[in-house]
Amino acid sequence: MSLPAAAIVSAYLVYRSGYTVLPFVILLLAIVVAAMVFRWLWHASGARLRASRYNNLVASHDNGPVGRAFQASHRQELIAFAAIVGAIFVWLLWLAWPTVLWVGGGPDITHHLVLIDYIERHWQLSRDVVSDPYLGDMVYYTPGSHLLIALAGAWTRTDGLHALYPVVAFTVALKAGFVFLIALRLLPAGSPRTPIAVGAVLLLLLPRAYFLGSFTEHSFIAQVVAELFAVVMLWALVVWEHDHWIGALVLFAFAGMATFLAWPIWIGPPLIALAAVMLWRRPQPLPELVRHFVIGVVPIAFVAAVHIVGRVQWLGYAATSGYVLRPSVAAIGWTFLLLSAAGVALIAARTIDRALVACLAAIAVQAFALFVVAKRRGADTPYIALKTMYLAIYPLAVCGAVAIAALIQAGRQLGFRWRPASAGLLIAVFSVFAATHPPRAAPVITKPILRAGIWTREHAPAACVDYLVSNGYTAYWLHLAVLRNPRPTARMEDPDTFDPQKALIRWIYPSGLPYAIADDFDRLPRDIRTSVDVVARFGRAAVVKRRAAPSCDTGSR
Repeated sequence: MSLPAAAIVSAYLVYRSGYTVLPFVILLLAIVVAAMVFRWLWHASGARLRASRYNNLVASHDNGPVGRAFQASHRQELIAFAAIVGAIFVWLLWLAWPTVLWVGGGPDITHHLVLIDYIERHWQLSRDVVSDPYLGDMVYYTPGSHLLIALAGAWTRTDGLHALYPVVAFTVALKAGFVFLIALRLLPAGSPRTPIAVGAVLLLLLPRAYFLGSFTEHSFIAQVVAELFAVVMLWALVVWEHDHWIGALVLFAFAGMATFLAWPIWIGPPLIALAAVMLWRRPQPLPELVRHFVIGVVPIAFVAAVHIVGRVQWLGYAATSGYVLRPSVAAIGWTFLLLSAAGVALIAARTIDRALVACLAAIAVQAFALFVVAKRRGADTPYIALKTMYLAIYPLAVCGAVAIAALIQAGRQLGFRWRPASAGLLIAVFSVFAATHPPRAAPVITKPILRAGIWTREHAPAACVDYLVSNGYTAYWLHLAVLRNPRPTARMEDPDTFDPQKALIRWIYPSGLPYAIADDFDRLPRDIRTSVDVVARFGRAAVVKRRAAPSCDTGSR
């Protein structure tokens, strides 16, 4: 986690200062910063463990059964964490195999790719919409996730488009790993902690429209990347509440800066939860609490101030309208709802380890506030308020695991025995379910249409190209992200520009734009196929030109 966070923060500070971002310099800097943080945390955590009485007990039995059991337990947890991250990452790559291009749809993928492409071509900050109409309102967007993806493309000698899906898939896999770690922290010592913590990750597959659909269907790229760092913040808060370890707040601040720069909507709940946990925690010296709060919050506030200065237009994002999944039993599932509700009640009844409940309460408060703001500003849909459910599923999944542990404990008291083989069977069933019911949607981007778009950009005027494609979002992506047309134009204002049926009608008649990109030339109407010349072919995709090509005024388009 520290490496991508360091890359985002260091690249952004260079980017915001007006200097050119050098990808491999940022890589070296991120490695150095991440190594320093890791080294400090390693030594600090080691000193903390050596000071604990339980660790002394284990140390005194290093050659006995207690020490061996303790070490074996930690090895098992580490192996489980690595297995979760690796398995989910491989599974997500399999969903996009063999091209490993972006699998989601919607208009958001185009907007994000426009900003990624701009960063790759300039490695500098765009100042405003007037000076760079190519970006539109993405000028004001927090570019943390886009910087990370562009950097990954440069580091791997590819580009941001090809790095996009692997980077997002890895953040999702790592996020699931941290859900496992949070569950380990909150499960009672007498329960089979590792299998149940794995269950917390498996529970995420129940509200799959939120866990997977956020990027495999709707392309909420910045939001999904930021979820990783927000979950890391929650894990750090859980660690701090239990151990009062200052190193956890260093990680909290580190992840918080990356969260804000990727998608700042997620920064509120962890910060509110931190304040709440500090208020109700067992009595401690006020100066110490203030020092810890400053360490956890001030770096985040600094980065937020740096971004907001000169970019107050970004604050209007809270009133944005758009399509978003509405919470419902069908989308979340009764099993997930009942288990998570029971877990929330169990954790709320504790005298410690209530950071999870505080975070859920903060999410609810933020959702209500965003709902009020959206309605007062006349938004058709409280878009951002409804999006808070995408973050809520992670603490709720952990709460569900706590409820499962309580059920197992109750079963033991009634005489039922927990068999480790049962956990393996459940994990296998969930894994088969996930593998046989993958979320698949018609992708906006395919390899042939990408090659056709790049060829067209190099050989034809971008403003003189039409789109004979089956998906309007593919036309939108070609127009803005591939051909790099500016946004404030007459064609952008005309809804017929990206309507697949209207495009076919335009090409049945002789007048119109001289060039077109077709995603499947052989499926075009015969009247079109026989009246055009194929100037380039890429599998099913093709670039075509009218035989009696009319003139095209690129300046007015």
